[in-house]
Amino acid sequence: MSLAHPVLLPPAGGRRRRPSDAAAAGVGAAGLAVTALVAAAGQAPALEREVFAAVNRLPGAAAPGVWVVMQAGSLPTVFVAGGVALAARRPRLALGLVAGGTTAWALAKVVKQAVGRDRPEALLHDVIVHGPSATGLGFPSGHAAVAAALMTIAAPYVTLPARIAGWPVVGLVAAARVYVGAHLPLDAAGGLFLGWAVGGGVGLVLGVPARRA
Repeated sequence: MSLAHPVLLPPAGGRRRRPSDAAAAGVGAAGLAVTALVAAAGQAPALEREVFAAVNRLPGAAAPGVWVVMQAGSLPTVFVAGGVALAARRPRLALGLVAGGTTAWALAKVVKQAVGRDRPEALLHDVIVHGPSATGLGFPSGHAAVAAALMTIAAPYVTLPARIAGWPVVGLVAAARVYVGAHLPLDAAGGLFLGWAVGGGVGLVLGVPARRA
């Protein structure tokens, strides 16, 4: 008897479209639109500045570990995740991860140009930069978008413990981008919304494994 996989659920014969994916796409798109409208004003609201300072001023000793966590939202991780899924004989998951991850990354670039919000260093005083300074525009966070898209797409394929572990990592990626001084909190939130929208869209297009409730 083969043991259950610690991360991946057993393959399912059919495919289905879930209302939850439509909800993720809709809520993600709406959240991105709202946060983009606020970010387009240029200046950071007072509450956002306070949240940024609280996260950005956490001890610098955490920087090496934070850098490792941030890689979960990097573009190379998209292809690593796709390769792992393909090696595990989950070609539909591999396709979804690569298509969704690269789409989230590319759309983040497009939205950055449309919104035109600067990085924290250009908007605030006394920003602590942990590591190299980020370049380009700030809203939304591409790392947060990629991490949220990958987890949204992977969720129907992985076990409950993997989902319980994975979603906090997505949140940590978003918080990490604020900590290192690369993004304001609204940038991170916009990235999460974008990733959810893309992940939900991929679920609707490709379907998810049909399993009994």
